Amino acid sequence: MFNHRPAHQFLLLAMLLSLLFSPLKAQAIQEKPHTDHGMRIVSLSPNVTETLFALGAGSSVVGRSDYCNYPNQVLALPSVGTLYNPSLETLLSLNPTLVISSAFVDDQFLASIQKAGIAVLQLNTQQTFQGTYDLIRDIGEAVGRQEQAELIILSMQNTVHQVVMSVQNLPKPSVYAVIDFGGFDSTATGDTFFGDMIELAGGSNVAKDAKNWTYSKELLMEKDPDLLLISPRWGESGTQTIAEFTAMKPYSDLQGEIRLIDADLISRQGPRSAQALASLASVIHPELGK
Repeated sequence: MFNHRPAHQFLLLAMLLSLLFSPLKAQAIQEKPHTDHGMRIVSLSPNVTETLFALGAGSSVVGRSDYCNYPNQVLALPSVGTLYNPSLETLLSLNPTLVISSAFVDDQFLASIQKAGIAVLQLNTQQTFQGTYDLIRDIGEAVGRQEQAELIILSMQNTVHQVVMSVQNLPKPSVYAVIDFGGFDSTATGDTFFGDMIELAGGSNVAKDAKNWTYSKELLMEKDPDLLLISPRWGESGTQTIAEFTAMKPYSDLQGEIRLIDADLISRQGPRSAQALASLASVIHPELGK
């Protein structure tokens, strides 16, 4: 059974699409403006929305996706729908000058926006943590905020360096991220930014040799990791989700310790990714807070 939590849906959608499409390089379908003066921007991805506000271009954002919920003020903006089924009519009614999307949005939908004379920037899903910096730079260039982008990246790199240094001499427990479980098992495989984060945060990702966010129950039982990272399912508390996981075969036979994570924070590549890495390191290594 699939989770219905937006963060889980975002990760699962990334996994499913990675099975169908090769990564796309950041590209302007139509020549993109280089200043946010007079811009009207619709963001079709939550990490894009976060990045725009962090760059100081939030006042130019006039529309968002259903999943865009950070910072809080974006909730007052009209939504054009989900990542995979946005409404063209609603989007056009907002009179945007620029639409920024991830690779999740259908190319035909973006082509329809282009035909309406609107600039479109389509970004790669960035399957590495390092790619987060490229994403911020691409958005910064699109809205004329290159300097702000570099300042954000520098701050993030400093935080990442501190995290990596803090865990370098600590034991590396084996880690499995429980993104979905039950009829279908999804995790942070070695070709994902989340998988990168586990390694940077001082863990050994048991799924590092797997791809496309998928893993088998058989391999999970064979590896029997030291730590299982899990986030609450939609409408449930962490305690409820853990109880559901531990009561289900074959997961009930695993010996590893279960720890809760903030999937909303960790699943979105953007300005908060360094903060997410620090949070993940503290979950993997609680001794860091002592």
